[in-house]
Amino acid sequence: MKNPTYEEVVSSRAFREDLDQLNNAIADGLRRAGEPIAINGNVCYGHMQQDFHLGDMEPVMEPKRRALHQASQDASCFVEVGVAGGHAALLALHSNPSLKFIGIDLGQRLKPFWPPVDVYVPIVFKWLEDRFPERVKLYLSQAIDGLQQAAAERPFGPIDLLHLDAMKNSRIAELEAAWPGLAGRCYLLQGDNKNGHVQASSETLIADGRARAITSSRYRDIHSTNYELLEIGPDVAAGKVSLDSLKDDRILLCVCHQDDETLFCGSTLSRLKDRADVTIVSFFRPAPNRRDTDTREAAMQRVCDRVGARRIQFPFAQERDHRMLRRFIQMPPDSSQGHPEVLRPLHRHPLFNLLSGSAFALMEQLKPSTIITHNHVGEYGHIEHVLLHHAVLQAAQRYQGGRLLSFGEGLANADLVVPSWPEQKNRLFDEYMPQWNGRQRYDFALADETFVKLDTSVVED
Repeated sequence: MKNPTYEEVVSSRAFREDLDQLNNAIADGLRRAGEPIAINGNVCYGHMQQDFHLGDMEPVMEPKRRALHQASQDASCFVEVGVAGGHAALLALHSNPSLKFIGIDLGQRLKPFWPPVDVYVPIVFKWLEDRFPERVKLYLSQAIDGLQQAAAERPFGPIDLLHLDAMKNSRIAELEAAWPGLAGRCYLLQGDNKNGHVQASSETLIADGRARAITSSRYRDIHSTNYELLEIGPDVAAGKVSLDSLKDDRILLCVCHQDDETLFCGSTLSRLKDRADVTIVSFFRPAPNRRDTDTREAAMQRVCDRVGARRIQFPFAQERDHRMLRRFIQMPPDSSQGHPEVLRPLHRHPLFNLLSGSAFALMEQLKPSTIITHNHVGEYGHIEHVLLHHAVLQAAQRYQGGRLLSFGEGLANADLVVPSWPEQKNRLFDEYMPQWNGRQRYDFALADETFVKLDTSVVED
């Protein structure tokens, strides 16, 4: 079932009816208590907005609403500190019908100028429990106590979306309280991001390696000063590579030839369609005098269209023979009997600096968070794959802005194994046929795809 768009959610009859009923429940409770009809700021209305229940949703908060909508669709368990009027919970629950929500709020009027949270938070809790009895769990407690309890109990499994709100300097302590209950990879929605303490907490988390900024274009056009969206969790802190960790990445896939993207990454690209921003660049033109010389580029473009990726083609010439390259890289007689040996400094090869410089320029332009390329054994012993591996490695060492993965084909160990998706991969193979029959020629191509994480901390000479 296709997820509803933000516009479909906020204009739907179901959401509008729930919003009216929630607002009226709050307004009636405040009226009975002899209090003005106003609540603290939230994703739908302004801070201390009078008669909010009679007005439209606050336009300035729309970017945060959109970000919450998108993150909710990618999550299964949403935890929020500072439920307030329950509007973030309501939007999230409508954005993803399978989402579960955990709310934490002290429900006490800590400052005399605040609206009476002690009156309306219990009303909101009851309304949410009545409306979504199987999908909400609510804690009337201090933030850290509630987070510790939610992390210990895990009523809906691991937390993969966390919203921390209010202008206070306890964000890191709150995150540490929630940490044992987090999924390996979790979104952190930092509310009130204009506050200096909040901004400092984000900077500290990134510096410590416990968080990284979101790079996906799905959030690129909905940024605002009201919030910041980060990725956190044990897998992020450990630098662990997983298919899930590639979701929302800006990925640059550097390959030598048209077909390499399908051979070594076809299942992975199919699984990441609409989940990551992928640019595929091929560095060599098709070799002359092949049956498919004139069809390969068009076939690769169709592959990119199928997996939702952008394509870039560099004009570097395919080597007519490998005599010059063999002066620099010596391949073993059998790829299973050893690794290639670099005989001369590769920067002296006529193509090396062009390849590395072009790769670096792309990295600077596209700002990828993940770079993928060939490995140091050339997968099945392809000498040009080895050359591009070293060129891209050098570029990534200069870039220092993302992790670098190589294809795992031909290597004994892997940091990431992506299960084969034969049906989708066969469709990618078909784009190159009948001139090129990858399924018949490369027996490994329909197996699981593997990747190795490379160290880019040491710059090569």
